[in-house]
Amino acid sequence: MQFRYCAVVTLANIFSTVPVRYRKFRMAECFSSSSILACPPVYVISCIPNLAACLKACALPGIQVKPVDVSDISEKDPVFSKEKMNALKDAEITVCDEDLLAKVYKNMPNLKWAYCTWAGVDSLMKEMKEEPSFTLTRHGGATFCGIMAEYVMCHILNCERQTKLCWKNQNSKIWSQDGKISIYRTLDELTISILGVGNMSSEIAKILKARGATIYGFARNPRSSSQFGDFDKISTNLEDILFDCDYLCNTLPSTPLTRGILNTSVLQKCKKNPVFINVGRGDIIAENELVGALRSGYLSGAVLDVFETEPLPKSSQLWDMQEVTITPHVAAVSRPEHIAEEFFNVFLSYTEGHDLKNVVRWSAGY
Repeated sequence: MQFRYCAVVTLANIFSTVPVRYRKFRMAECFSSSSILACPPVYVISCIPNLAACLKACALPGIQVKPVDVSDISEKDPVFSKEKMNALKDAEITVCDEDLLAKVYKNMPNLKWAYCTWAGVDSLMKEMKEEPSFTLTRHGGATFCGIMAEYVMCHILNCERQTKLCWKNQNSKIWSQDGKISIYRTLDELTISILGVGNMSSEIAKILKARGATIYGFARNPRSSSQFGDFDKISTNLEDILFDCDYLCNTLPSTPLTRGILNTSVLQKCKKNPVFINVGRGDIIAENELVGALRSGYLSGAVLDVFETEPLPKSSQLWDMQEVTITPHVAAVSRPEHIAEEFFNVFLSYTEGHDLKNVVRWSAGY
């Protein structure tokens, strides 16, 4: 039997050590069966189109993918029928959207591992309250983080090349090479400070460093720059990375330690009045503090993909601020082919009892 492939993602490099005929899995101790031939089905509880199909296409022989029909589930108030709940009672592994998992996990007594299709799990934590008995991992991986890095780089270039002004001139049929349109900085002239030194920030640092930018990182705990080679400096002191940056990028999750760490008094320490790019979580700074920092000139602009309240209310002052660019939480979208690739990458580690990537640390909040 030969491998099956997803239409977009080829996993031959991941499974290069697997025999062409069959793979006998030595199951992790937490599985219901320790037999080397045992392989629990993978339950798919997700509203992402084609996810189950991609998982099936990427699955090795012997792995059963069982999609749960969620077509009749309301996005605002997902309610599962008793029949669907009963169908989940034997599930040990699930690939799931976090909002749906929050509604059904209590009816999954045998659940051992849940792979969330989203990068953030803060809303799930609010619903679950207590630490789960099963292993919970979140979607990430180089591909997802690379898409986020493209977003950050794209908007830095848009700011430097005055794309908004060019569009405005085009609409007015104005040909102008004056001012910042023709006098702009290149990436190797810029210093970008990134809040967070995880997978996402490392990928952002990598793509910007490749173009010569100077990269600073902020971490809660001491990190060695030699371990994160694309950072020129990593500091546990927020002021150290604020003072000299041209762009300030947030990748931090929402936790009790990160909420509100930025405010007008903190941003007043920025010497260069940087542009703030937020792809982490909106509660890193209260909206009134962000508006105040922009109006005071502590920040010269903001590119915002995440907000304290989503969707962003029409009453928000941010909509009318010309120096603000708003995108509706789409900087990096979980794509089914990428989820399938990353899940089966982690799956091999799981079946063999190895440590998993992107395990949610409940006490840390992400």
